[in-house]
Amino acid sequence: MFIHDIIKIKYINEGYLPNYPYHMITDKEMIDAFLKEDEGYLAINYPLLDSELQEDYDALMDGIAECAHAYLNDGTEIPSWVYSYMLGNTWSIYSDSADIAYLYELLNLPTEVYDTFGADLQPACLQVSKEWLSKLPAKYGSRPATVFGEPHVIKSLRLAAANAFELGGETNAIS
Repeated sequence: MFIHDIIKIKYINEGYLPNYPYHMITDKEMIDAFLKEDEGYLAINYPLLDSELQEDYDALMDGIAECAHAYLNDGTEIPSWVYSYMLGNTWSIYSDSADIAYLYELLNLPTEVYDTFGADLQPACLQVSKEWLSKLPAKYGSRPATVFGEPHVIKSLRLAAANAFELGGETNAIS
């Protein structure tokens, strides 16, 4: 799969996989590099910053691992939301400072440092995620909420901001 080639190249370049040609790396090696406890791509790039959210964080990590293992075990398609983590497209501690500042702005959170993904973002993202996921029809299945800036969190916040702008109101999507 083309997306797996991209992930393998990314992980080779970032040191999560050995420096072999990407086509010599198996999907199992790619997923192991992604899920490796404490040293994998997921653990390094998506840490828990607010210990009060441990249960929700563990549910998210378990959900991601379950999807990845289902792919390895029986070929179940990896959902796009898991690929967003595998590709590093979900906003977190290593995201671009402009993206992080934009997330603070969308959430209308007070902070002194807008370009660092702080612990205050995680409960806010979790709340938005839970609200968004609760509105999904059952046919899409269930998945854990996130404490990071996943695409559905950003989309929800943008829609709330656009709606507030049209109504001339406050743009805080979590109030």
